[in-house]
Parts: sequence; structure tokens; C-alpha cells
Amino acid sequence: MIFIDRNSVDVPDVLVDENGKAKKELDAAIAHFTGPNKHKTYDKFKVYRSPTVKAALIEMSHGKCVYCESTFLKTYVGDIEHFRPKGEIEELKPTGNSKPGYYWLAADWNNLLLSCRNCNQKSKQRTENNAALRSMGKMNQFPLLDEAHRARTHTDDLQKEEEVRLLINPAVENPEDYFKYDINSGVMQPKTSEQLIQERAKASIKVFALQRVKLVHSREKKAIEISAQMQTVENALRTMNQFYNAADESTHHLKENLKFQLKRLKQFLGKKEENLALARQMIGKFMKTNFNKDIRASG
Repeated sequence: MIFIDRNSVDVPDVLVDENGKAKKELDAAIAHFTGPNKHKTYDKFKVYRSPTVKAALIEMSHGKCVYCESTFLKTYVGDIEHFRPKGEIEELKPTGNSKPGYYWLAADWNNLLLSCRNCNQKSKQRTENNAALRSMGKMNQFPLLDEAHRARTHTDDLQKEEEVRLLINPAVENPEDYFKYDINSGVMQPKTSEQLIQERAKASIKVFALQRVKLVHSREKKAIEISAQMQTVENALRTMNQFYNAADESTHHLKENLKFQLKRLKQFLGKKEENLALARQMIGKFMKTNFNKDIRASG
């Protein structure tokens, strides 16, 4: 999971026109959920499905799932995911009071993200540490540290809920502050033992199914590729240093080879690359150790 910059794209007009469809849809939803039929099923949310919204989300996320960083658009159109679920809150099912969800955020730009099917929808999947098929995927999950602060209506204070939110929002905080990657296995882990980081990281890994087998194997494969290129760079650096003071033309060629190998390594850091967070972890440490450069300074 990597940080997503919402300010990198313009908010689609259909979501912000004060006299447009989004405003009318919001007014209708509020009228329904504050009226006598508020417990009846409501399925009139349509504005968020606008093609311009999908296009903006694809651009914002560089064509990747915001949770698992998979590039999937060549085989699947992608889900417009509601970070706070619009229809129902799964954690409240035992109370019989799971509906409605965050109906007032159904067409709120700040609540919309691009997700793959495996992260967003329920399906039978296996995790790296459990071979049994289990139903996983976010759907209507939105766990909190304290249910007393959950917002249930459009008049509630959402900021209080933000303080007890468990799921990491990649468009709000930097996931790199919460996760680290085992480069030998591809498994995600909480970055530190600090309680909030631990709880948010574990909840996000579970809810978004980020330890599913094929995803873990994809990270493991990428770690092997990055390690191999880092070794190539180390070899080029070592060879260049051996002949650094040489007066012949070979020094120039060795420098050019090092630049070329570094360029190949940095290709793993492209914004459209899968497993970018893993790459940043590995390459960041490598560049700091070998070149005293902090890749964070360049984004």
C-alpha cells in the first residue's frame, strides 16, 4: 500500500456542482434516512458511478488498486470503492442496527477510491499462513477502536470518528509509516510495536486481505528481482571504485555502466509499478547505505 495524492487530480464536476446530480442525490438520501421509511432498503446511489469519477480515480491511483497496488485494469474494470461503506456497516450486524451505512458520503470525493475485486468484494481466498479457503474482502467492513464515536447520520461529527478509525486510508496517511515487508517471504507486517500502528496495520491487512497467497508471492517475486538488480549495481560500483583513478578511457565506461544500472534499479520506483511500497523500502535502504541518498527527498 502506498500514499495516494488526491490533490494530483481535479475533483470531477459531477460531484461538486451545487445544483447538480450529486446535490440532488444527497438531499434525497437525507430525506429518506430522516423520514418514516428510513429502515427500508435504499438503492438510489448512482452519481458516484459516473465515468468521469472512475477516470479521475484511475488517474489518481496510477491505474493500481489503492490497497494491494495490483495493476488489474487489463482484465477487470475496477471497483469504485467507498472507504466508509454507503449501505451497511458489517461490524453492527450483531446489534441488528447495521443499516444505513454512511449514506451522506456516497458521492463524496474524499470517500471514493479505486480498488480491485479481491480487496473490495467478498470472495473465497487463501492466505499465506492459512491454506483453508475463507471469505475475505472489505465490502461493508469499517472497524473502529471505539464504537461510541461511530458516525451514524449526516449530522454526526465525523472528525471524532476519524480519531478511532482503524483502516488505513492511503489518501490521508502514508501507509509506509505503518507497514514493513519481509523481503524473503513477501509478507506484510506492522512497522513498529507502537499500539496504534500495530492495530491499524493488522486491521488493514485483515480487512483488505493483503496476505492472500498470490499477492504475497507477487511481492516475494518482486523482492527477488530488486535484490538481483541491487547486486548488479553493487558490482558496478565496486568495479568503478577499483579503477577510479585510472587515466584511460575505461573509467568513463565504468561510470556510464553504473549510471545505467542505477537507472534500471530506479525503474522499480515508477508510480505505475506494482509493489512500489516494497520497492521503496528495499531501494531506500540500499541507496542510503551505498550512496548516502534519501529517496524520500525526491518523493
